[in-house]
Amino acid sequence: MSKRLFVKKFITANKETWAICPSSKYLAKKMVKKEDIINNDIIIEFWAWTWIFTKYIFEYAKNNLKNKKIFIIEKDIDFYNLLLKKFPDYKRFIYNIDVLDIEKLLNKYNIKKIDLLISWLPFKSLPFEIFNYLTKKFFPKFFDKNTKFVQFSYFQSFLKNIDKYFDNVDCNKCMLNFPIAYVFECTNIKKNENK
Repeated sequence: MSKRLFVKKFITANKETWAICPSSKYLAKKMVKKEDIINNDIIIEFWAWTWIFTKYIFEYAKNNLKNKKIFIIEKDIDFYNLLLKKFPDYKRFIYNIDVLDIEKLLNKYNIKKIDLLISWLPFKSLPFEIFNYLTKKFFPKFFDKNTKFVQFSYFQSFLKNIDKYFDNVDCNKCMLNFPIAYVFECTNIKKNENK
């Protein structure tokens, strides 16, 4: 079901997907590391889509959920409903909202800082409004030096876009994905650069 839905979304909104196939489990394991989920309490996933990253978030967090606040964000109603069906025991962590509304959600739960952000957002084709909001407002407000931002891209050149906002950016290639993907692990946000 998720693969058919992915192909359907690719046909209707390929500027958002940039890929004909869902991400591989190899990419997912590079994006979602067990130690990151275990050692962090406030975790957000942007753009969950076909749940391949979400699966590992819940798998690694399941033994310590009472101490964690997890926000799985999916704006597409079809994928949101798919997530609810796939993870019926975790519905309370899944939200059908736009990225631009994330701040309202965090304020509702009195979240001042997040520990880990895992993102599948298509930065290559993000509207300027969203990119500007994330880099100029959301990151500076909810990130500190220890917050970890994990983002993948099909374009290694994404490094030029993101390293201006973080002091530490590690880029790792995932060959076992189609297309080949690059995983960017970013920490130590540059507060002054984001204003």
